[in-house]
Amino acid sequence: MTEASVEQLQAAPLRSTSEGVGLKGHLGTLDIALATLAYAGPLAGTVGYITFVVGFGNGLGAPSAFLAVTVAFLLFAVGYGALSRFVPNPGAFYAYITAGLGRCAGLGSAFLVLGSYFCIGVGFYGFAGLAAQDLVVGWGGPKLDWWIYSLIFWATVGTLAYFHIAVSAKVLGVVLVVEVLLALAFDAVVMAHGGKEGVSLEPFTWHAFTSGQLGLALLFGGALFCGFEATAIYREETRDPNVTIPRATYLVVIFIGLFYALTSWALITGLGNSQAVALSTANPAGAFFDVAKEFMGHTFYQVTSLLLISSIFASHLSIQNATTRYVYSLAIDGVFPSALGKAHTKHFSPARASVTCSLIYLVLTAICIFVNLTAEQIYSWFAGLASFSILAAMATTSLAALVYFRVNPNPEVNLWKGTIAPALSLASLVGMVWLAITNFTTLINGSQVVADTMMIGTLVVFVIGFLYALWLKSKAPHIFRRIGRQHR
Repeated sequence: MTEASVEQLQAAPLRSTSEGVGLKGHLGTLDIALATLAYAGPLAGTVGYITFVVGFGNGLGAPSAFLAVTVAFLLFAVGYGALSRFVPNPGAFYAYITAGLGRCAGLGSAFLVLGSYFCIGVGFYGFAGLAAQDLVVGWGGPKLDWWIYSLIFWATVGTLAYFHIAVSAKVLGVVLVVEVLLALAFDAVVMAHGGKEGVSLEPFTWHAFTSGQLGLALLFGGALFCGFEATAIYREETRDPNVTIPRATYLVVIFIGLFYALTSWALITGLGNSQAVALSTANPAGAFFDVAKEFMGHTFYQVTSLLLISSIFASHLSIQNATTRYVYSLAIDGVFPSALGKAHTKHFSPARASVTCSLIYLVLTAICIFVNLTAEQIYSWFAGLASFSILAAMATTSLAALVYFRVNPNPEVNLWKGTIAPALSLASLVGMVWLAITNFTTLINGSQVVADTMMIGTLVVFVIGFLYALWLKSKAPHIFRRIGRQHR
């Protein structure tokens, strides 16, 4: 390539299109919020995580722990929302970290986040297969291998993710509304009956909040929020993104926090304050269903079991949509093959990137099965690893917000948005990352060897992206300049 052609390419506009076709859409605040909330899987989180916070975290203080995590993530949302306005590039963490900390850190973080999305997807295929197997057996059906059900999930998710995001948004919206209404009905009935020992405000006292393993409670609570950052990934498919993305981010964080605080309070009330911790510890996977049967009846239990499957499916679809757009964005920037950065001419979706992600999910899950990992191990190991990686990326983004607004002061960004909130967010997220490191074996429910391997692997993935950026700077500067779609 001649020097003149390189200069022409560097001067060309950094478009997210190929051959005139790019991602298009008119998603509003509610559309993005629903698509992102589905990633969090409220019902799946209620069944699979809340009892862990109660039983192995800070016990009766679980509702307070969720509120504390909500405050921390709202602080993060302040700087994140400001960056979404003044760094109008697709890619979310990838774009924002690049803008604040440079292209090498940005690409390293992109690899880290993309790796975490693949991990959570693989983990959820283990969870999906196990949950579907339990449902079928519980309803008197045959006990087929769990991976057969996972394969059905994979095919359905891959098909929907191929089409325009509006198709996924409609499906996710319906599933989310139904599962949330179901959980809120559970909350209302249990609280109306007064549970086993009456309704108490003890879960919101300082004593309850600081009891037990508060660090673990905050860590597991934080894991349930992972995915809310995906609001910015849909920038190219959103109408008025400067307003919609910050608004959707706040909405998602507040909803998740209040939802889990209320539902954990209802669960504790249903179990009884004096027995909640012991019962959650003894049966973390079934405590919610035990309360549901007692206060809502067997029919409600069966409906909840069925909707748990739809909740996991919605999470899968949301996760694949987010993963696909990361791959698409990196392809547009030249980091990945350009063919993956071509949108579908009819659906205006990142179809090629989506098919590629589907194949990667299939291969990774097959490898896990081949090495004889159980469905439980696949879920706990990879979901825990993904939570840790996302927390690390969030802490790095808060640092990027601090640096960016110091270097690029803007009269529209006051001291609170550009400095105070990001600094407080950075401090709280670094604390969560430290908790994750010191409690990693508990987070993944694995051995110290597995924990050490995964944490080292996380660092290696970041370093690979960082070094790749350095290589591009030396060997392909025209691509290096495009990292994060920066214009300077």
